[in-house]
Order: sequence, then C-alpha cells, then structure tokens
Amino acid sequence: MEDDVRYTEWGWIGEGSWFEETVRRVVGGGSSTYFCLDNWVGDTPLCVRFPRLYDLAENKGVMVREMDRRGWVVGGDAWEWRRCLLAWEEESVTECSSLLCNIVLQDHVLDRWRWVMDPINGYCVKGVYQYLTLSDTSLERGFSYVAWLKQVSLKVSIFVWRLLRNRLPTKDNLIRRRARHHDGIFCIGGCGCSETASHLLFRCDIFGSVWHGVYQWLQVLFISPDFVCEHLIQFGHMAGLPRFTHSFFRVNWHACVWTVWKERNNRIFKNKALDLVQLLDKVKFVSFTWLRANRLTSAFSYNEWWRHSLICMSVRE
Repeated sequence: MEDDVRYTEWGWIGEGSWFEETVRRVVGGGSSTYFCLDNWVGDTPLCVRFPRLYDLAENKGVMVREMDRRGWVVGGDAWEWRRCLLAWEEESVTECSSLLCNIVLQDHVLDRWRWVMDPINGYCVKGVYQYLTLSDTSLERGFSYVAWLKQVSLKVSIFVWRLLRNRLPTKDNLIRRRARHHDGIFCIGGCGCSETASHLLFRCDIFGSVWHGVYQWLQVLFISPDFVCEHLIQFGHMAGLPRFTHSFFRVNWHACVWTVWKERNNRIFKNKALDLVQLLDKVKFVSFTWLRANRLTSAFSYNEWWRHSLICMSVRE
C-alpha cells in the first residue's frame, strides 16, 4: 500500500474500526512512522494503549527512528516528560519499553503500509468490498440508529455520525494526517492535555463541565464513560426511565456535543468564548428549538423546559 493511504476519505477512524483492524504500519528504518500515533507495534497505536504517557510526553510527533536513536530503554534519553512521573506511570514506561526491546530497525528499508487481509497482493477495492459485505462486521450499521435523529437537523446528524467514527478534524486527527504540526495538539480549553474527541467532550476541565450542568438540569445521576459511543448509548437509554424518554435524552446529547464543538471552533477561529452558564443555556435552547421544530413542545414553553425538563418529558409531575 502507498504511504498516502492514511489520507483517504476513511482516514484513521479510531479504535475498533474496520480500517484500523486491517491495516498495519511495517517499520523499516522508522524515519516516516510516528512513534505514538501510527499502528506499528502491537494491535493499537501506543497513544491509545498508553494514553497517560501520551498526554505527558513532550514530543508527541516524534518518529520511530529518532526514538530509537536517542534510546527507548527505561531511563533512556528518548523519554521526555512534562513533569515527574508517578509510580504507576513509571510502570507504564517499563511496559512500553518492554514492547520495543526486540525491535531492530533497518536503515536502508522504507517504512510501508501492510493490508492484513491480503499481505501478499496488497490492498485492492475488491478486497475491501468483499470484507465489508461478506464478513460479520457491522461497523457501518451498529450505531446508526442513535446517530440519525429526525428531531435534529441533517448537518447535526452528520456531525454525530462523523464523531462516532472519529472523523472530526480534532487536533489529534489533523496531526495523524500531517495537516498540523504536533506542537499544536493541546486542547483549546487550556487544560494542557491533547485534544482528542473524547477528551474534548467529556474530560476537558472546561467543556467536560458542561455535562455536569446537563446532568443537574435533567436531575439524573450519570457516570460518564470515556468513549463516545458508550456515552451516547448509556445517556440515551437512561436506566430507570421510560422508553419514550430515550429520544428526548438523545436530542439533549446531540445538542450538548454540537454546542461544545461550535464553542471549540469559536475559540479557535474567532477568539470568542462563552462561560459555563452561557454554554448550558445554549444547550437548553438548542434542544428546545429542535423539539419545537418537530411539534414536540406544544405542551410546554421554553421557560418550563429550561426549569423542569423531566416534567416536560412526562417523567415527573
């Protein structure tokens, strides 16, 4: 496979995706393979297997060749951190280093991509078609019912569909596609962590706090999963609440992620920022307007929705 396979319309579409499962990076000299971001050792990229180490790393865009040259053994010069590591983080470094102990680079061999489904003949469109149509994979169908909602606009459903497949232009994805320098990977929220979709939406000190306001507004207790798909499914099927409320909760979920994404873009491109209260009010307003457009809010006003959402959903009296 050619090196530009990572820039196809599929991109690098996240954990568990059919593309990631069937493509590997074969390292020769290591000069064109990202140490953290590319899937070159084991079954997943090192940034996915060791997310805390990736967040703490000084140089997130370093190549395999450079790491080997500087020494990736425990205590080697290749490991540079933004702060001193805790004991369990040191154990992660030892584990990561043990994965690399038997790797020997070949200076005059180019790095390349390998199509796992046919390593002899390589990638072909026919092979992809057969894999998607004849295998048991249900990737493209698995989460469609929660991504596409008739109550929200088409562009928002498309946005959520891309989010579930990690196809949004978050900073980590832009770096993987070499559209952005690795120094610009930090979250716009100012928390000092790398901007991934799950971090931006759920773990960021600024944007993640919006969800706590949503939970309080909806009067629900919710333990947030780390992954986007799990979060949507669990939030949309709130345990203990009637089935007819599921669509309401999914609308609110779509409104929240859409509001956070637009706020992220406003901060990057317009240098404008809303505070937490304003963001929460925007989530409430957006969800109400979507429901009103589908004639689902005729029984209550915006003020009632803003103050007593569960009553409006006929969950409580």
